[in-house]
Amino acid sequence: MSTSQNYANEKSFNLYVNYLAIKKHFTTDSYNYHKYNGKIRASFDKFVTRPDVYFFFKLSKMDSPQDVLLANMIANPNSWIRDIVEETGERNYMEWRKRMDSLSYIFKNDLNKLAENYQSNFAVHNGQHPYLISLYLQKQITLETLTILSSFANIYDYWNENVVDKIVARDIIRLSRKYRPFLEFSEKKFKEYVRNHFF
Repeated sequence: MSTSQNYANEKSFNLYVNYLAIKKHFTTDSYNYHKYNGKIRASFDKFVTRPDVYFFFKLSKMDSPQDVLLANMIANPNSWIRDIVEETGERNYMEWRKRMDSLSYIFKNDLNKLAENYQSNFAVHNGQHPYLISLYLQKQITLETLTILSSFANIYDYWNENVVDKIVARDIIRLSRKYRPFLEFSEKKFKEYVRNHFF
């Protein structure tokens, strides 16, 4: 029995499928993880022959493998499985976990960094990055704050059409849009934070 076969089991294969699906979700416009329930074409026979089977096995032994995958895909949609289960991946997961545990606190804090006029945070002038995206690029606000506010404003299409810088902006807009269905928070509560801050 080869080494790969020792590590190839139903759990590690399912995580391999999940990895492929979540990666495709974050790197393409066409695939939607939630629409297809994380289903993607993959073969167990091919999986067994992969040189990285051990890393999927290692992932399967972690407490929250699904969250580990998500935390790493939002940090880098092209993450390799080896990086995900080693030091970089652990760091990405811990940072994400910390943000999730303090989501309300961080969000309210981030609102203080925004322009006083609510609409002006989303507006595109002469094709430049909107203020909200600029704050995110400067690491002044988190991806979660950007995503929550952008989804409330339903602004992604407007940004795609009006921002001239299609490379950086498009990646951020896609990342935020794709992250939104994974992001768990109380819409009612967070809309209230926005109302209390701006209106």
